[in-house]
Amino acid sequence: MNDFEHDLNISLLDEEGMSHGSLDSLQGRSVYSDEFQSRRRPASESFSKSRTEVDASIGGLQRSATALDLDTVQASAKQDKLKKFFGEDAAVAAEAAASGKPTGHDTPSFLGYDYEPADIVENMEGEVKGGTLFALTERLTSHKFLDTNFNGTFLLTYRSFCTTEDLMSMLEARYTLIPPTEFTEEEVEIWTEKKQKLIRLRVFNVLKNWLETYFIEEDSMSLERLHKFTNSTIRDTLSFSADQLDKLIKKRQEKDDQGGLRKMVLNLGVAAPPPIVPKNLKRLKLTDIDPLELARQLTIMDFKLYSSIRPIECLDKAWSRDDISGDVAVNVKSSIEFCNQVTAWVTDTILSQNEIRKRCNVIKYWVQVAERCRQLNNFNTCMAVLSAFDNSAIGRLKRTWEVVGARTQHTLAYIRKLMGANKNFTEYREIIHSINPPCIPFLGIYLQDLTFIEDGNSNFLKKSKNLINFSKRMKTAEVIREIQQYQSAPYALETVKEIQYVIHLNLKNSRDEDTLYALSCALEPREREDEKIARLLQESGFL
Repeated sequence: MNDFEHDLNISLLDEEGMSHGSLDSLQGRSVYSDEFQSRRRPASESFSKSRTEVDASIGGLQRSATALDLDTVQASAKQDKLKKFFGEDAAVAAEAAASGKPTGHDTPSFLGYDYEPADIVENMEGEVKGGTLFALTERLTSHKFLDTNFNGTFLLTYRSFCTTEDLMSMLEARYTLIPPTEFTEEEVEIWTEKKQKLIRLRVFNVLKNWLETYFIEEDSMSLERLHKFTNSTIRDTLSFSADQLDKLIKKRQEKDDQGGLRKMVLNLGVAAPPPIVPKNLKRLKLTDIDPLELARQLTIMDFKLYSSIRPIECLDKAWSRDDISGDVAVNVKSSIEFCNQVTAWVTDTILSQNEIRKRCNVIKYWVQVAERCRQLNNFNTCMAVLSAFDNSAIGRLKRTWEVVGARTQHTLAYIRKLMGANKNFTEYREIIHSINPPCIPFLGIYLQDLTFIEDGNSNFLKKSKNLINFSKRMKTAEVIREIQQYQSAPYALETVKEIQYVIHLNLKNSRDEDTLYALSCALEPREREDEKIARLLQESGFL
């Protein structure tokens, strides 16, 4: 839709209260449609019928002439209505669109796109499937329309197909676009008003949005370049816009107390509940900590990692590789490591008990912690605890699980059902899309989705070497937005340093998987079926 059509895309009512929507809807609705037929004079019905009759007689010709007169009257009425609602220009444009004849209002070719038609591919809905970097950047700063979804996807994922320096070069070139030398003075004036000025505003908005939302620490090298461009080229043409960009650049150059970039955090204005502190904080044992408070402290630690994940860490499976220039996906890897450590800690605490009854008590405790995490919408830590119950070292403890109480088993079964992988985690996905923040989603599902997208889609469109597969980036951006939606809403919880110290100590000192499995086999050796029957009979008092 061009600017002219957009300006006309408003809802209006005629004298009789009928809504006409937009100019498009007025053009598209025939005066012979049922809606208009019901509102016309009865006499028009006879005229409409006479139009469809083919009669060689003089009377038939007269009726045909009368129908032509009706067409003229109706066309005139439609023109009058358009003139009344939208003015003379709209009426002329509508008539031209209906007849297919060019008018003075047709868009000149020099106001079109600068890329070649083959440089971009769209789907049936008009969404961009792929294109060259030049064409995609032109769409990003289009003078014809603003596509916020396209722009958001581009800025979220552009690092997967170009560098920030490449993007800056493209935006600078767009901003400094000049008219061809063969243009007449009138054409230059039209080009400047309807293309150049709009492009410059789009470039400004993209840069402003990039600085506010999509800037990352690795982009710091581009700030000096942008600062020079802002205070020279942009200031000479859009001084107010230059002031805004200059302020944002200076803010990005500032560091927080830890030496990192300042980060916007949503303040929900909710008071933190008083922590449940054990009586003796100097000699803390695991079971001395209330399951709710342990879940809270784990949630504080987990959210710190989750909220630090950046979009660039979700591109190209960055978490699964080590970069020569540095570890890009450091926060994703830290979150994965945290969950693995929690799983190992839970496993270790259960296997540290030699007696079956004591192992059951520890299992009961951790099931309560997992349930508290679920109630806090901390599905990531909840899954980490659940993974301990389902790993080989704990899952094989049949004699221990036989003694676990029914209530604990019921709670655990509910959590397993919720977090189950059946039908690609359907039940969990439904719940996560319906809850309000704060929340820590299960990161593993997002990493699984991103892996499927990355492995199942090429970086360029098929049968093309230079058309970037933008559909792939749209799918990736959808997952990234899901990750981001809970990152800015922190938990209103108070840190208890003593409890967090115990957590950190145990996370670092848990034994490895092989050692734990060997310990599990020592506690409950494998037994033949006849040995199991004999043991059960003996424990029941029959032998």
